Amino acid sequence: MASKDELRRRVTESGQLYDDFVEMSPYWDYRRDNYAGFEHGESVIKLWTGPTEALYYSNAELSDGLFDDLPWFRKTFETKLKLSASHFGSAGWGFWNHSMVFDLSMPIWFIHLRSRGPYMLNGFYAQVGNHLYPIKLYKGSLTLLSVLTKLTGGRLGVVIHSGKPAMQHLNLTQWHTYKIEWSEKQVRFYIDDQNVANLPVTSQESRARADFWIDNAVFGYRRSDAGRVYRHLTQENRTRTYLEIDYVRVF
Repeated sequence: MASKDELRRRVTESGQLYDDFVEMSPYWDYRRDNYAGFEHGESVIKLWTGPTEALYYSNAELSDGLFDDLPWFRKTFETKLKLSASHFGSAGWGFWNHSMVFDLSMPIWFIHLRSRGPYMLNGFYAQVGNHLYPIKLYKGSLTLLSVLTKLTGGRLGVVIHSGKPAMQHLNLTQWHTYKIEWSEKQVRFYIDDQNVANLPVTSQESRARADFWIDNAVFGYRRSDAGRVYRHLTQENRTRTYLEIDYVRVF
């Protein structure tokens, strides 16, 4: 098998990536924090976390870039995957520029967020920067919150573009194909070829890596935070949960 450097060189030169996970390629960075890891078999890679302690962060993450080594800009990301169960914490897939700093962070991804305690974003979203479009809600309504976040211009930490979920009956534990089309002014999100969200490209647009993760935290925003970063609000999980990936393509 080719080395990590050689595989990265090929991808950079071609401007395209395809991995159907016949094997665990050295192309990827495999991150494990505490009670988390990876399994592989039958051309599927599984990221897992749990059981997890409530006070400590656990995370499994698959990505292809670090800080100033980010290979992608205005590309299309496509993957087929599923969650084994709905868990407490987050899971997501798409593009990210590897920063949690408020003014720098540029996620362009699908994200699942579920918390035991009060949390305004319990659901599954399309996200670009701090702009979110709900696809599925786990509790409550976002109608009023959507209006407030638009009126305040993101001072609550996010701008929610709709109070109505695009695909409320989506079952994340079944196989679906997810696609993100990142262009100059807009990002379009698709699930099984159905357009579920269109969000504007924000001012902090930057290069990004392809990223998949599953962890035991949702993310908190506090304007007075000393580090100006989104913080982990960790959750307890009594059983193990998997994010199972059949393939990924960037082109």
